[in-house]
This record gives sequence, C-alpha cells and structure tokens, in this order.
Amino acid sequence: MVFNGVVGQRRVKKIFESSLTRDRLAHAYLFHGQTGVGKDAMAVSVAMGLNCTGKIIGGCGECATCLGMSRLEHPSFQLILPVPARPKTMKEGKYQEILRERAIQWVKNPYQTLSYTPELTTLPLIGIEQIRAVKHQVVLKLSGGGYRVILISRADRMTSAAANSLLKLLEEPPPRTILFLTTSAPGMLPQTIISRCQVIRFDFLSEEEIENALVQRWGVSRANARLIARMAGGSLQRSLTLIEEGFEQQREEAFVFLERSLEGETHWGIDGMGSVSNEKNRVEVQDNLRLLQVWIRDLLHLRLGLSGGVMNIDRIEKMERFLEKWPDFDAEAGIKCVEQAIDFIEKNVYLPLAVFSLSQDLKKCRRMVDNFYGKDTGN
Repeated sequence: MVFNGVVGQRRVKKIFESSLTRDRLAHAYLFHGQTGVGKDAMAVSVAMGLNCTGKIIGGCGECATCLGMSRLEHPSFQLILPVPARPKTMKEGKYQEILRERAIQWVKNPYQTLSYTPELTTLPLIGIEQIRAVKHQVVLKLSGGGYRVILISRADRMTSAAANSLLKLLEEPPPRTILFLTTSAPGMLPQTIISRCQVIRFDFLSEEEIENALVQRWGVSRANARLIARMAGGSLQRSLTLIEEGFEQQREEAFVFLERSLEGETHWGIDGMGSVSNEKNRVEVQDNLRLLQVWIRDLLHLRLGLSGGVMNIDRIEKMERFLEKWPDFDAEAGIKCVEQAIDFIEKNVYLPLAVFSLSQDLKKCRRMVDNFYGKDTGN
C-alpha cells in the first residue's frame, strides 16, 4: 500500500507517487497545514520509501533500513525537532537521553503530541547548533544508493540564527539530499527560506478518515471514534489527545470553566482547568482550551439552528440549558478569546495569567438573562 503510514491526504500522496515514479524530486519541500494532519508522517514515509530495501513507496516499515530510520539509527535520515533548553541542574547525558527517547517515540507515531514534560518545561526551539550538526553530517558521503533526508519539524520554531544557517544549506544542497520542513505557521518563516522550497499544502482530514484511523490503528470503538472524529476539527493529533484516559473529565472541566467564568468566579478561573498554576501542565491546558473552543463553537451552531454541525452531539440538552441561561452570550467573541489564549500559551506567556485573562475576557462576552435563577446577574 502506498504511504501506508499516512492517513488521508490523497492529493499529496498522488503528487509524491508521481514524483517518485519519475524520479523527479525537489531538493527541498515545505509542508504546511493544520497541526496533526500528516505533514510529518508524510515526510517520514517519503524518507523511508526513498531508502527502503523492498522499494516500497512510503517504506515497508519492516526492512533493516526502515527499522533503522524509525530508531534514528540510519545515516540517511536526520531529524531536527524543537527542543527545550537544558536545565542547569541536569547533566548533559541525561538531557540527551530524554531528547532521544522523545524523538524515537515521535518518529514511530508523528501524529502524537511531542511533549518533554515533566523533565523539561521551557519553550522548545530549534537552535543554530542543531542546524550546524546536520550540516556537518551532510558533507559525509553516503554509502550505497538512496537519498539522505533531513526533516525539520515545526520549522517555524527556528531561531533567526538557525534560519540563516539553514538558508546556506538550501542555497547549495548536497547531491541526493532532500530537506523537508513542516509547519502549521508558514507566515513565521523567512520568505528567503520559503522561496527555496516546493510548497505543499496539507488538507484537513475528513471525519470518516479520522474515525477509520481510530478504529483500525488505535482500536477505538466505532461509536467513540465517530464522536471523537466530529470533535477533532480535521486533526488526527487532536483526536489522539481526546482518546486518552481522562477525556470525559477534561471535556466537562472545559464546560465548567466556561460557566464559572461567565459567573465571575475568577479564583476558580485561575486554578480550575488542569491545575494551571503548574507550568508543567502547559500542553494539558492547551488541550483543554481546544475542548472549550469546541464547546463554544457548538453553542454558536445551536443558536443558529445548525444542530447538524454540533460536535458534542451527546450533550445537546446541556448546551440548550446554557443558551437559555445566557441567551446573549457572544459565542463568536468567545471563540476569538480562546484562540488568543491558546496563542499566548504557545508563545510561553505565564500560564496562570493567560488563563485568568481568558476567564475575564469570557465574562465580558455574556449577559445572563434576568431572574433565570430568581436573581438578576446581568451587567
């Protein structure tokens, strides 16, 4: 099967199937699209296919070469990921061990969220030393046939110095070397880098594609897979987060956070969503905020009479009661508030402050109906 490790993305698969068949590949590609739709999975799959002993397009996943790449032990595959800085109290050996362990886990399933917590908690970045290390490797001659493949995941996380160093490699690429850059924020990359890559956009995954992947690859029941696929927003990565243990609790926490915020319980807003006072829970809070975003989107759909687009389909009555209580809640403004909070957290804003500010902003998006519970709480 062609590109067996990649879910959906038929259009992109056809592009590479044609290029590989004709042996006409660009020296650098920029894959962009929403997080979790298969950009990195495609790059890994192409890398394996270019060197697979069995000559399988997308790799067989079983030969010595494919297995070596999945363990990051093959010289033809170089991987660059954003990494947190080493804590001063941590020895270099332990630090490198953590980075390698996470990288190997991620290569085996590029759809999963890459997290270094609890050991490492600073903002992951791609530094110039990582680019220099790869540039040192590419001057070495490859043994045998095949291609050397360099994957730079979340390339928008490169520092300016790293981006400038990479530019020199793009301008004078070594023979039989292909670079893949992936990003969900292409606007964060220098135009000089974008202009030297073949740019390929990745599509949102359909609910059917996500549902089938959850059932066939992760053993999720068909009923749960269907619900989660509706809530995933076209991202398989998000669906994998949703199937983790504690999803129901996280989903309810997100809704309670919205209600408490509208009621003005600001202290709860600081501590009520995944222990947000702990910086190590940054990824968990982002996941919860995405669930909150889905809730607000569903409320907007219900208000507009578009119940067919509701993702939390098993919580219709709960949301209808909410809309009776806050008929003037501005859902569109609420969605923007949550988007801004997620962006702040992504940019490493102090976590409790980001969530507290969101709670305050959500409060401004509502006016509770008079005397719903026998009292007037409107502003």
